[in-house]
Amino acid sequence: MKTTFGGSVNGIVISGFLALFLAGCGGQKSADSSGASTPANSSELTIISPHGREIQTEFERAFKLKNPGVTLKWQDQGASSEALRFILAQFGTKTNKDDGIGADVFFGGGLESYMELADADLLQPLPAHPEIPAAINGVPLKGEKNEWIGAAISGFGILYNKSIATRDNLPIPKTWGDLGKKELFDRIELADPRKSGSAHVAYEIILQTNGWENGWKILAASAGNARTFIESSSTLVNDVSSGEAVFVPAIDFYGRSKIAQAGAEKLGYISPRGQSVITPDPIGVLRGAANKALAEKFVAFVLSSEGQKVWMLKKGSAGGPTQESLFRMAIFPTLYQPIPKDSLIESDPFALKNERSYDSKKAATRRKVLDDLIGAVLIEPHNALKARQQKSGDASTLMLAPSEAEVMQLAGKWSDPVFRQKTLSQWRSAAEAKIG
Repeated sequence: MKTTFGGSVNGIVISGFLALFLAGCGGQKSADSSGASTPANSSELTIISPHGREIQTEFERAFKLKNPGVTLKWQDQGASSEALRFILAQFGTKTNKDDGIGADVFFGGGLESYMELADADLLQPLPAHPEIPAAINGVPLKGEKNEWIGAAISGFGILYNKSIATRDNLPIPKTWGDLGKKELFDRIELADPRKSGSAHVAYEIILQTNGWENGWKILAASAGNARTFIESSSTLVNDVSSGEAVFVPAIDFYGRSKIAQAGAEKLGYISPRGQSVITPDPIGVLRGAANKALAEKFVAFVLSSEGQKVWMLKKGSAGGPTQESLFRMAIFPTLYQPIPKDSLIESDPFALKNERSYDSKKAATRRKVLDDLIGAVLIEPHNALKARQQKSGDASTLMLAPSEAEVMQLAGKWSDPVFRQKTLSQWRSAAEAKIG
């Protein structure tokens, strides 16, 4: 995989009031300025997406070239986890889910988000795409009933500022556990998984590839070293480039893009040794989509050979993006046989093997519990954890989480708000006592 690697992922913001208004209308109709119901515009497509402006712009341009006269409305509901919560909350207000929420497509957001939406029956089955395999190294690339399909694939690693690391003689991490070394105190940044879906996946990968107990000790030490927790993973890569942080977890395409901007002499990307996992970044049509036919047409374009080339080809190349290179891995195995001459991806991800197994169903089942647990025991007491790490450098000895079996068991009860708050309070108190 190419190592000379995010551009900004700030979305195109649609007025929050307008988004909520449209979401409340649902169904096959929208409301005009007088409040009267009018038929949905068959040439207008509403897309909820945590993808950045550069991805939205390139796919809108390419889709409109094939479908002149269509209008794409992008709803920015925040990062991946926030977008998922918005969709679930909007459907939660509907007596009839088939009325929809005023949006047609969910584009991007991570595997576990789509598994959760599929389990809640909030996605519509898509036409078959046999050219896309069912899985990569055991990680699903499609829903069990084709409710979602991976639009691209991604790996996770560590982006770092070479210049500062060299100047300050800092140890370069080779594994996730190395982020917890005391020499890196105040030199890393992390993101809040309650806000960022990519942060959630990174922490889940750490837990699954290192084992639950050891993984939690790595998370505790990394949190102790972190200068801060932020809301967006895109901010992490920008902070590395600016020198605010030296090491951060990052999706591979964020890393590739940021390295291309800043230069390989300044930034570097590390795939953690023995702990790499490739996962899909899906797309799906929301239940009750007002323009189902146009929604399926957009999904079909993203999943076509033409659409897939937008991900991986250089800006300005034939069939590639026109404004910004996206540096992403296509999900079509045939596009790597051979790899196009203008590809920014230099190796075939389907020829690689995940070095550790990754259980996506387990990850999806416990997503909400895990994110809240990380918030309660690592983020909320972060100042105390950081003070302990600075003083003694022993945050890696702390086991701040309950057992994995207990977390899995709690997943079925987590929708009960009283139970959830009571459990979170117990976790906070226990963590504070252990941290000291």
